[in-house]
Amino acid sequence: MMTESLVNRFAFVLLLFWIGAAPAEEIACRPLQISEVPYSGPDEYGQGLLWKVSGEGLPPSYVFGTIHVAERHISAQLEEVRDVLAGSEIFVMEAIFDPDGIESLRNMMFFTDGTRLQDVISAGLYAETLAILGAYHVTEMDLAPMKPWAAYLTMSYPADMGVILDQRLLHLALDAGLDTMGLETVVEQGSLFNSFSLDDQVRLLTDAVCHRGILEDDFAKMISLYTDGDLAGLSSYGQRYSFDDNTLYETLTDRLLTTRNRLMVERMQAALEAGNAFVAVGALHLPGEEGILALLERRGFEITRVF
Repeated sequence: MMTESLVNRFAFVLLLFWIGAAPAEEIACRPLQISEVPYSGPDEYGQGLLWKVSGEGLPPSYVFGTIHVAERHISAQLEEVRDVLAGSEIFVMEAIFDPDGIESLRNMMFFTDGTRLQDVISAGLYAETLAILGAYHVTEMDLAPMKPWAAYLTMSYPADMGVILDQRLLHLALDAGLDTMGLETVVEQGSLFNSFSLDDQVRLLTDAVCHRGILEDDFAKMISLYTDGDLAGLSSYGQRYSFDDNTLYETLTDRLLTTRNRLMVERMQAALEAGNAFVAVGALHLPGEEGILALLERRGFEITRVF
């Protein structure tokens, strides 16, 4: 079975369209379109990673936009928030991985009726998937019972992830004796992808394998935009890829960002009203008309950029 560290990556999807390599000829690949998409959200929420959230008579809390990569890439950002985190009373993140949740996620990732991945995708796509996931230490024994969405998510980040920033923040919070809270469960996060039809899962995997070559360039660009605190740039860059029929990815964007933003704001409300909370969520959840910052403002909170 797969390692826990590999399973943990699945819930931290930051970029929907990191896809790009020359696939086997047998794979039915779709042309990828690239276009510049201007940022359309509130300008005041287009720049900045750490935000103070306050209200009348409430101790201030903070919302920090993370990027789900190893902390070595962004050590300066970690240092910027270390003291703020240490001075908080509760640490809130997207999801906290408990043993039961991890086991439930594993059960979602794999077929349980005897179906094998090679039964539902072409031989060429299976061979390319196995070759790509070899860098992630996924063996053929691991891959054979894996659902297409799980294979797709495994390759959505570079293989050398290490301990990601979000987990490092959690470790610091626990070391400081802070209370902790997850805005979602691991099961909810896994269900987001598991609910896609098998045909849509195969489409996601096929597109990812067909256009794998741009992954590393995109990874570097996203880190650069993040370290600059450019939320508007991150939002626009994440929308630059599309296909002639982009319905699947529009649905995916709605499920990953818009719907989850509303849910997370609802669930963080009590912690913000209590005050002294430190909330860490992926930076792509912050900007935009339906981003967390705008949603919090509409609920009456005052939002102030710290850096």
